[in-house]
Amino acid sequence: MTPYMLFALGFVFMFTIGGSINHLVLPLKATKCWEVLIIMLLIILIEIIVIIHNFEQSAGNQNNLKLWVGSPETRCSTYFLEVIVQYFYLLLVSLNKLMFINTYSTLTDNSLSGEDYNKYNPIKVYKSLKNDKVKILKDEKDKSGVYCLVNNINGNIYIGSSVNLANRMRSYLNNNFLLSKQNNNMPIVKALLKYDQSNFSLLILEYVNPTNLTSRETYYITALIPYYNVLKQGYSSLGYKHTEETKELLSELAKNRIHSVKTKNLIAKALIGENNPFYNKNHSIEAKLRMIEANSAYPVYVYNSFHELLVILPSVKTLANLIKSNHATIVSNIKNETIFRGEWYFSNIPLNISDKPLISNWCSKECNELVLEIINNNYIRKAVFVYDLDLKFISKFDGVKDAERALDINQSIIKKYAKFSGKYNEYIFSYERINNNK
Repeated sequence: MTPYMLFALGFVFMFTIGGSINHLVLPLKATKCWEVLIIMLLIILIEIIVIIHNFEQSAGNQNNLKLWVGSPETRCSTYFLEVIVQYFYLLLVSLNKLMFINTYSTLTDNSLSGEDYNKYNPIKVYKSLKNDKVKILKDEKDKSGVYCLVNNINGNIYIGSSVNLANRMRSYLNNNFLLSKQNNNMPIVKALLKYDQSNFSLLILEYVNPTNLTSRETYYITALIPYYNVLKQGYSSLGYKHTEETKELLSELAKNRIHSVKTKNLIAKALIGENNPFYNKNHSIEAKLRMIEANSAYPVYVYNSFHELLVILPSVKTLANLIKSNHATIVSNIKNETIFRGEWYFSNIPLNISDKPLISNWCSKECNELVLEIINNNYIRKAVFVYDLDLKFISKFDGVKDAERALDINQSIIKKYAKFSGKYNEYIFSYERINNNK
């Protein structure tokens, strides 16, 4: 092959590759598909081989079986062809490795880059909620706005708003707050606990006046459709179903709610006449009896463990307020006739008709001393009374553990026999006094 032919071959080679690369630019930018690139490079290689073969034919080499041996011109073209083949082989190997690395990183690395954050148009970006804690709490103190929490592992987001962004982020960084009963049902809370706050980025989307927070939060929720948001609108429960735990909590909160006079008047006006759900209806006899029992202020007779009547109080509510207990606990003790804090019995009727209280006035100093004694015994759940086999009183212990330490008997044994005043070795254990022995 003459120098002129080599020059012509080089020119054609450059023109062919250059033209092919120009054709590659658009699909590479548009699709970034390595498979397309490899196929087109193979086409280029085939075109070069055809061109070289045509040059050889024009040089007079018509014997295709002598492509690799023969005249200096043939050997020159053969050497040039070998170089091109090796070059394309190395290029294809490199592209294959690059394609594998790119595919592997795409499958395994789901973390977000700065370009990924830009699609949310944030005005501030903190790449790690936990690692940037100090800066976040300093920068966002007393600032009101809409924010976005981004899970850097799977790309899921949460949209929220707060009148104090620093305080809100402080709550998200507090695991005790996240684990609390009223919060641990939220999807974003579960995600923060599962993936850790260090794997979440904080994007400040907009600083907003508190009066416009709801509308702006709703705008971003509607526009971005965040994965972790259970509400379709800012501050709205539309379409969200509470769990049974949340329903119970809301029920408890509602019990303690006190309406203002204005609200009571509005409710009364709304429930007059046919608007009242109980219009033209009557309570059953059973319902009436239950209401009378619930609203009755029957007196409470307070006895000690010796069944001596100490004082008579006007109602369960009065007793509960005095000894700082709750209504349900006292009612349970009355119904089950169980001893309270190891020493007292409560009853709604006298145990004996002839019983007379030792303290005649429940507002007296003596009653106050009794109340104080009951309060001071609030640590006692079940006292243990110990007798010998002749039912002679030995001692009273504030609890099973105290009896275990004093008598060197396992507490499980003491509990077992105390339930029915049973005998064990030389002792009789009971949760109450036996025969009112002193």
